[in-house]
Parts: sequence; C-alpha cells; structure tokens
Amino acid sequence: MIVCALLAATLAAAPPHSAAFWRQIAASNYAVPTGGDLVALTDELTDMLASRDPELRDEIAYSTLAAWIYQTRVVEPSALGRMVDRLLANLRDGVGERGSDRIFRRSFSALTLSVVVARDNAAPFLAPEEFHRIEDAALAYLAAEQDLRGYDPQVGWMHSAAHTADLLKFIARSRFLDRGGQQRVLDAIAHKLAAGQIVFTHGEDERFARAVFSVVNRGDFDRAAFDAWTLRSKPPRQTSRPTTRELSSAQNMKNFLSKLEVLLASDAQASEAVQSARDSVRAALKDLF
Repeated sequence: MIVCALLAATLAAAPPHSAAFWRQIAASNYAVPTGGDLVALTDELTDMLASRDPELRDEIAYSTLAAWIYQTRVVEPSALGRMVDRLLANLRDGVGERGSDRIFRRSFSALTLSVVVARDNAAPFLAPEEFHRIEDAALAYLAAEQDLRGYDPQVGWMHSAAHTADLLKFIARSRFLDRGGQQRVLDAIAHKLAAGQIVFTHGEDERFARAVFSVVNRGDFDRAAFDAWTLRSKPPRQTSRPTTRELSSAQNMKNFLSKLEVLLASDAQASEAVQSARDSVRAALKDLF
C-alpha cells in the first residue's frame, strides 16, 4: 500500500506535458492545441512558474501565459480571476526567506500579475475591488521580499525587485489608481531602494524608474506631491563613517534618480508634467555628483 501511495504521488507530481509540447505551441504562435483544456493548461503553466529550470519557467511558462493573457487574450476574464487568486497566494509563499528556490514562484507570479493588469488597462475587466486587491498585494510583497538576487548563470533570472517594479508600472497606469495610490507606489519604491540591503546591479533601478515614469504620465499626476517625494527620497549627506547599508542605500537612490532623469529627459514630446518632474529630479541629483 505504501509503495502504491508513493507511486501515485509521484505520478500526480509529474508534469502532464513535455517541454517539446510547449515548444510546439510557441512555434505555432501560441495557438491553443485543438481540443486542449485551456483551464488545465493555464494551471499547469502557473505551476511551472516555480520551476528551477529557466526554460520551463521563463521561456515556456511565463511567455505562454503572457501570450494567452495579453496578446491573444484567449484566457477569459472569469478564468483570469481564478488565476489571480493563485498568483496572489504565490506572493506569500516563503516570503521573507532568502536563498531558497521558492523565490521563482513569488517573483514570476509578480511578473505574470503585471500582464494581468496590463490586460485590464488595455481591455478593462477588473472591478475596482479586484484591482485594489492586486495593488495592496503588490505593495505588501515589495516590502516583504528579502530575496533580491538578480541572475544566476545556472538557474537564470530571479529578479524579484524588477518583476515587482514591472507590476507597479502597470498598476501606475490603471484607471483605478487615485492620488493616494500614486503616493503609495512612490513611497514603496523609495523605501525599497533606500533599505540598502544590497546595491542593485541587474537593472532593477531602471525598472523602478519606469514605474515612476508611469506615475508622472498620468492625467491626474500630483506635481506638488511628487516634488515633496523627491526631496524626501534624496539620500542624506554621508557621515564620516557610514555603514555599509547607508552606502548601499545612497547608491541605489543615486542610480535610480539618474535613470529616472534620463527617462524624463528623453521624452521627445514632454508634457508640462514630465518637465516639472524632470526639474524636481534634477534638483535632487544636483548635490549627488
């Protein structure tokens, strides 16, 4: 009986489809296989977001979900609601720990949620309370995540900070985000950068800058609140004997503000809001170089 139970558990844990099956779907422009159970397939892909194998996780699971959610939109809103429940639960799986493989499930769930919100921005289907549930979870996850590894040649991207920044970028474009929500997004980003746990070296600062750029481009952008935020976020002058964390924090903020200034300055048709934000960022950077 024990042997049978173990065999059953092994069979239940085995992936129903091979990598070759999924590669063929990608080669067919992500067409859903004839007679395929889309719900079961998306469940399988959601499980694969936790894989240690970068092909299964990134090139197959995330890429296929992104195509089905956003590009071809074959996943119906009702099914997306069920998927969101799973993805939000994944953000809490082992959060706070460092160095374990559970980072893949959390990080790639945040990235997949960014595609869900992008879909809603393009073709609305979320109710206000559904959006705010994602918003609250994203901000809580950004604050709670302690595993900030970027890339490893063996297992590929982990990139929790960058993936959460991508989620915030699309949250910042939502019709549901009010001025208070703008401030929460800005403060959450500044807090993460200033925490100084590590110096981000895998493009995370640029991804956070793009999230802030989305706030600046909103029609209801609060310029006065942004000016106050840049002043608050500016790293303080270093003491004669700074801690390593203080140095990391200052470097992160300096890098981030620099990337944000480049984005704002590169806008070929800069609005008054963009020009105002650029002036605020430049003022904050003035004493940092």
